[in-house]
Amino acid sequence: MAELSMEARMLAEAREKALKDINSIRGEAMREGKREGIKEGKREGIKEGKREGIKEGMKEGIKKGKREIAKKMLMEGLDLKLIIKITGLTESEVLELKNNGKI
Repeated sequence: MAELSMEARMLAEAREKALKDINSIRGEAMREGKREGIKEGKREGIKEGKREGIKEGMKEGIKKGKREIAKKMLMEGLDLKLIIKITGLTESEVLELKNNGKI
């Protein structure tokens, strides 16, 4: 009977060790998953930031181009309403260009 008890104790210890090993592996897998998730999140964030930056830069470039065209139109003496219609700028934007450019 003592031998069975010893065998049962050894099985219990082996089971306990196996459970600890499984929990350790699971914990490491979770930490690794978290690290990978953070890396992926950063990569996606950078991509999104670049897309937004390009989009914003294009908007700014288009707006700047419209302002340059409006300045040239003002220098040519074209009608304010026509400039607004063609460029899509607001009246106040065109008037600001006119006043700042002393046109």
